[in-house]
Amino acid sequence: MNKQGFLKGSAILLVSIAFTKTLGLLYRIPLTRLLGGSGMGYYSSAFCLFTPVMALAAAGIPSAMARLAAEDSAFERYAQLRKTKRVAMRLFTGIGLACAAIVALLAVPAAELFTGQKNAGFCIVCLAPALVFCSAMSVERGYYEGLHNMYPTAVSEIIETIFKLLLGIGFSYGVHAYALREFAQKGSCFGIVCSDAAQAARVSLPFSAAAAVLGTSLSSGIACIYIIVRSKLRGDGITPQMLRKDTVTEKTGNIVRRLLSYSMPVSLAALITTLTGMIDMLTVNPCAAVAVKQAPQKFAHLLSDSLSADMLPNFIYGSYTGLAVAVAGLVPTLTAMLGKSALAGVIESFAKGDTKAVGHRLNKMLTLCSMIAFPSAMGISLMSRQILELLFSGRTAEIAAAAPSLRILGAAVLLMSLSLPCFTIMQALGKSKQVMLIMLCGGAVKLCANVLLIRIPAVTLTGAAVSTVISEMFICICTVVSLYKTAGAVCSLKNVILRPLYAGSMASCAAYLSEQIMRKWDMLADKPALITLLAIFFSVIMYLIVVALLCEMPKSALFPAFYKKNRKNT
Repeated sequence: MNKQGFLKGSAILLVSIAFTKTLGLLYRIPLTRLLGGSGMGYYSSAFCLFTPVMALAAAGIPSAMARLAAEDSAFERYAQLRKTKRVAMRLFTGIGLACAAIVALLAVPAAELFTGQKNAGFCIVCLAPALVFCSAMSVERGYYEGLHNMYPTAVSEIIETIFKLLLGIGFSYGVHAYALREFAQKGSCFGIVCSDAAQAARVSLPFSAAAAVLGTSLSSGIACIYIIVRSKLRGDGITPQMLRKDTVTEKTGNIVRRLLSYSMPVSLAALITTLTGMIDMLTVNPCAAVAVKQAPQKFAHLLSDSLSADMLPNFIYGSYTGLAVAVAGLVPTLTAMLGKSALAGVIESFAKGDTKAVGHRLNKMLTLCSMIAFPSAMGISLMSRQILELLFSGRTAEIAAAAPSLRILGAAVLLMSLSLPCFTIMQALGKSKQVMLIMLCGGAVKLCANVLLIRIPAVTLTGAAVSTVISEMFICICTVVSLYKTAGAVCSLKNVILRPLYAGSMASCAAYLSEQIMRKWDMLADKPALITLLAIFFSVIMYLIVVALLCEMPKSALFPAFYKKNRKNT
């Protein structure tokens, strides 16, 4: 049975995530332009309410399956491995189906209770089927990740993202066009009489958002079908001879108990990690409403014919989550994949009691995370407005509301990029209770800071971002320290912090200087998007040069074929 090493597995996942995140941006850009800040408020509210349910139902499945698969594979218990997969598929698909039914029934009243926006419930109803698809798909992904095979996860994520882009945007624009056509013919939109086309467009926003969400659910279903069919056709590399070596398997009840004992703590921890989104959903709107009422003149620059003062709180929340948080979340999602790639190797080494190997794998994982996180975080902070203008051109008010927050969220990008992969490892090592405690304390910090800061008119637009940075700093420090203490290892500060910090600083300087120079050129004066792209390009070149000069491990990771060839020649 062929197994992928950490670097190869990481490369597969990083390429897939880079591709999916690029497509994700292509999905977000037209969606945000269509829905605007107010429409993204419905969209984000639905996901904030749905994400905790998804976390509870499915978040623990991949790590539980990866842990059991890695352990059984390490000790060559292949019959047990196959039986565990069959039991897990029946168990978690059933749980997903039950959760989907509950979500569909409670969607509308829950949306009205927690967000005050009954129409956000339509989005949640459309998301419910994804619980079934994601539960089944998570079993398959975790199974192959435990066998050191990252291809099924990577390919299924790419397929899911492609269809999310096609179906989500297609459905959303189709509903929007239908609403305007209905208004033109009948003077109403979804049964609501409208005075003009602008009002009809506003009435259609929750339905357009729900259509985009329906595309997301269907894309999960298509990816689920792919990964199950792939498993049937290509198999998992376990031969009949391997199965005959050990035919002893546990009772089904014991397997169910093990699956639940491994997955539930992780799911609870994942549930708590959704606190940030939940806290923002519950506090940004009401606190922003207080600030707008206290000092309406502070927000006058955001108002327009299509955006009245009473719409500002939802607009601020939608702009923050739909633009700033969406951009800031790209990099942590990328580094989280490194935790998945390192998971099987760390579990095998930990199960065998090889603490030295565990420490080596952790340092390698966090070094790669830092190499991605430092330049990205610095670049996002330095060029926040330019990045938003490049991605969401035409949405001037939304950019004005989101750019200050994104500048601050650059620090949170770095912190989350380091903590998320550590969460994955800690949960797999049985430290989910520590993760839950850390996240609960971090959530308490976030809640207090949100309530205190967002209500102040001078910092309303950035209050949620500042509180996120404060809470993520606490979470990151506690998580990294706890992980290394559990592993009995020492963090290599030179490789994890100092070298990536220097390389990121040099890249940021290159971006800033090149942008300032190009803005003085007459031929580029009216092409801000091109200036931003060129500045990013020059920063990447500078970064690769510095990495090549300073850092041995990332060089071998970036150019494995070259190093493999050289080793053969020596």
